[in-house]
Amino acid sequence: MTAAVETSEPAGEQLGRFDDLMNESNGAADDDGSSDGDIAFENLPEDSDSEPEMASLGGSGRLATLRSTFLSFANFGRAGGATQLDTMDGNMWAKFCRETGLQNKRSLTPVQVDLIFSKVKDRGERRIDFEDFKDAVAMVAEMRRMSFAELTAIITAKGGPQNSGTMAEYNKFAEPENFTGSYAANLGLGVKMRRHADLNWKHRLTERPKVTPGLRASFAMFNQFGGGVHGAMKMESRGFIKMLRDCNVLNKRFNEAAADIIFTKVKDRGERFIDIHDFALALHFVAEEKGTTYEELVAQICEVEEPSCSGTYGEYNRFYDDKSTFSGQYAAKFGVIKEENHFKGDSHSSWREGVSPPADAPGLKACFNSFCVFGGGEPGAMDNVKFAKLCRDCGLLSKKFTMTDVDMVFVKVKKRTERKIGYKDFRWAVYLIGEETGKGYDAIVEVIVRAGPKSSGTVAEYTRFHDDKESFTGLYAEKFGVVKSARVRRHWKEGRDPPKPVKGVRATYQAFCFFAGGNGVDMNIKIWAKLVAETGLLGKKFNMTSADIIFAKVAEGRKLLGFKDFLWMLQLASEEKGKSYEELCERVATHAPDAHGTKASFTRLHDDKDTYTGAYGANLGIAARVREHRSWKEGRTKPRSVDGMEDIYDAFCTVNGGKPGRMDAVEWRKLCEDCGFFEPDKGRRFSPDQADAIFRKVCETQSDTVGYVDFRWLLDLSAEAKGVSYARLCKAVLRSGGPQ
Repeated sequence: MTAAVETSEPAGEQLGRFDDLMNESNGAADDDGSSDGDIAFENLPEDSDSEPEMASLGGSGRLATLRSTFLSFANFGRAGGATQLDTMDGNMWAKFCRETGLQNKRSLTPVQVDLIFSKVKDRGERRIDFEDFKDAVAMVAEMRRMSFAELTAIITAKGGPQNSGTMAEYNKFAEPENFTGSYAANLGLGVKMRRHADLNWKHRLTERPKVTPGLRASFAMFNQFGGGVHGAMKMESRGFIKMLRDCNVLNKRFNEAAADIIFTKVKDRGERFIDIHDFALALHFVAEEKGTTYEELVAQICEVEEPSCSGTYGEYNRFYDDKSTFSGQYAAKFGVIKEENHFKGDSHSSWREGVSPPADAPGLKACFNSFCVFGGGEPGAMDNVKFAKLCRDCGLLSKKFTMTDVDMVFVKVKKRTERKIGYKDFRWAVYLIGEETGKGYDAIVEVIVRAGPKSSGTVAEYTRFHDDKESFTGLYAEKFGVVKSARVRRHWKEGRDPPKPVKGVRATYQAFCFFAGGNGVDMNIKIWAKLVAETGLLGKKFNMTSADIIFAKVAEGRKLLGFKDFLWMLQLASEEKGKSYEELCERVATHAPDAHGTKASFTRLHDDKDTYTGAYGANLGIAARVREHRSWKEGRTKPRSVDGMEDIYDAFCTVNGGKPGRMDAVEWRKLCEDCGFFEPDKGRRFSPDQADAIFRKVCETQSDTVGYVDFRWLLDLSAEAKGVSYARLCKAVLRSGGPQ
């Protein structure tokens, strides 16, 4: 077998080579005196140009089944009397791929499904016919690395389209037999005459449902649930529905609306409640609706031990859960007897009358003053904020003694119109805290004496202009006693020796100046800030503000500085940090600028310059891509697919261990040999070189294989080169039966 043909030559040269081979072949045939009508294969009759006869030769009725599936999807959702369509739109094609399992997240994505549809449909059209549909299925088989027969078997096994609509729940009033008025008349069910309600129907009942003791107990239990405001023998509508829900009586067919209708039916007119007998009658109607007996329904209800409680459990609240705190009408309602409290009286401090003041304790006054002066206060006077802090820092707060109680105690002991308390009032406050918590005065005093004010503020970082008092001037220097000597203003460079460059500093300076498009000579404040940050010069004593001040000091109004100015900035920075100039220069010399930008992900249309066209390609000096390799299809009719040709194509694709759906040049050469395309006649109307030229012409750019759709173009061009019809050539391929 001849080796595979190299396809690396440009597309324009391929087309020229193809035309030369065709002209050479036609010229040889004309010299031989033969005509196009005389070309025939040795094993092919002359009368084999009929396409219906050709279609009957190939394979089985697989295309008939595929066409049936195509029509079922194409006409999905159309009314039965509507005209049946023989074309499919993009939505139905996507539905076909999705429901037959062809579409997935790896080998065939939704985007690829849309691309296949756009590729097979004619330009300007929005629908495809069965021929285009077969081409699309063949492309799917190529992408999934499957043969056409295997993919057709999967499609046939899945069946037709599926209806995935939402099914509405059962509604009794939507049944036609329950329609009345114009709705019943439109459906031909007859108009039901309206009758007046019989309000005395319960009194004419000959037999009422029996009320068992268990049913009576369940009735009373559900009535008393939630407080039993209406009594144990009266049930309202929501209690009736809750009982049916807790007893698992409600379902889709018998819902809350039906239960509410039954409750309205059995209750007396104008009433909101039913008694035990009406309740039993309601259960009788419920049993009829559910298709069960009254006794079975009563037994189901009696099995429930207690109503379900799905409420939210509230957290503990002393003023609600502790009844001893109730006062006034609530205390009288719940029987709470309040003892006479000596704290109450007519005047604000009458509660102290007759009670000796609490005794002083060692260390209590010192602790009191420490809280008073905390944060800038004065000793001997404590406001509400300091008193609350004392209770919080000493751990006096609890569930029984909250911050609200702290405020109430403070208001009780302070004098009217005053906002602070003295030491004596503070002892009274400690006395009240001991009574509220139940620990006593002495225990609270002991806790307070052991504790002290706690500082939980944020510690500020060092700031030279605030923490270094020597830098104060003017009123602040006078306030803090800073003696400033008479200042003689002179230039900061006076008395200083110019700094000498250290090895490696100039290279670092140029690298930072070149960074981000700089000229490598001048340094601005942004480059200086970047150098200071990346070389690790920043610290507590030398921050970014200090770096900006140094730059402004050296620049003296300029925006760009040179290398000598850079050395002066390093010397001033070394003085700020308290390090030597040489040590700072060595640190700078060992660093280079860092790029902290975000690295973008690879984008083929931006990063691959070979994809550029037009002005972008011309600007980058990229030659225009040759796209004339597909111009030969213009004006040609797409070759039809023939039943059975897909099997022959897949058989030749896999003859040398290849994969179905992809045919290379070697496999195409073998097909031409086995099907008798290379005739041994003198003229050699179709030679192996011509076959290779046709393959190169049809094969896509940057590809060495063809799919089933391009395979039909190979046969069409080969038939044109041999001077026979496309149908006759397909018949020859089908007669071969596959690889020899």
